[in-house]
Amino acid sequence: MEKLLENRIHMAHLPTPIQFMPRLSDELGVKLYIKRDDLTESIGSGNKIRKLEYLLHDAVQKNADTLVSCGGIQSNHCRAVAWASAKTGLSCVLALRGEKPAEIEGNLLLDRILGAETRFFSVQDFRDISGVEKSVTRELIQNGRRPYWIPMGGSNAIGTLGYVQMVREVAAFPVAFDHLYLALGSGGTFAGTWLGCRHAKIQTRIHGIAVCDDTAYFMAEILRIKREFRDWYGMEVDFEGAEQHIDDHHVGIGYALNTDRELEQLVRFASLEGLVLDPVYTLKAFLGMVNHIQKGKIEKGKTVLFVHTGGHSGLFPKHSEFRRMFS
Repeated sequence: MEKLLENRIHMAHLPTPIQFMPRLSDELGVKLYIKRDDLTESIGSGNKIRKLEYLLHDAVQKNADTLVSCGGIQSNHCRAVAWASAKTGLSCVLALRGEKPAEIEGNLLLDRILGAETRFFSVQDFRDISGVEKSVTRELIQNGRRPYWIPMGGSNAIGTLGYVQMVREVAAFPVAFDHLYLALGSGGTFAGTWLGCRHAKIQTRIHGIAVCDDTAYFMAEILRIKREFRDWYGMEVDFEGAEQHIDDHHVGIGYALNTDRELEQLVRFASLEGLVLDPVYTLKAFLGMVNHIQKGKIEKGKTVLFVHTGGHSGLFPKHSEFRRMFS
């Protein structure tokens, strides 16, 4: 594992700070800290940059000239791929789920500013993501380009190394954490954090709060990553018991969809601590953590770390929903 962790292109501003939340700690009855992975970079901010440091290294080793990836129209991951491409002088092509919107805003605006080519596919097409990959990469190869495919969320064995590395920063912090919470969107951040804790022999209990899909889906993705470690690196990694650490009861009304009550809580946390969460990932994961604490799943007085994986650009396409609150 140590050798694999060297195979990266340094782009993120690391280590990211870990900050204590005094007022939320008093309110919840725990010692709450935030791992500010929203500060990994400005435009490319969030957890995806950690993964991309390793994926870019692999792309360069394979002589690629174009990064290709996929996600929703407001994908944080796609925005990060667009930034990383521009930063390293590579081209970028993004396959996006849904019809081309009338307004270019949020992450999609940043994708275009950063020079990414955007292709739009129907929800039906996206159910066969391997077909989307083949369609886009085949066209690029026919046009003389050398594409490197990055899976959704950067979640494969290579990308997970970014969060194995993140755990080193947590281990070096002078406070030991009883619990660690993070959002589950594609599985790679959870998988990397899980492996990182085992590699560093940290006893922190990990909690993944799903913001889409269910536990069965994420376990299938995590087991795929396990197979990749074996097939690509000849390494057996252990995810035994991981399903017991995934909570899929906080997806709410759907992926990237929010109730007024959820957004009201986002505003309350921001005004209470200056902690601005994003509406798609970190808000739902944070609310899941609060629910665990309030129901006694986390004992009072315990020390808890919440990993803020970024996504602030996702606030801006929600302006009409916030307008109702502030009118």
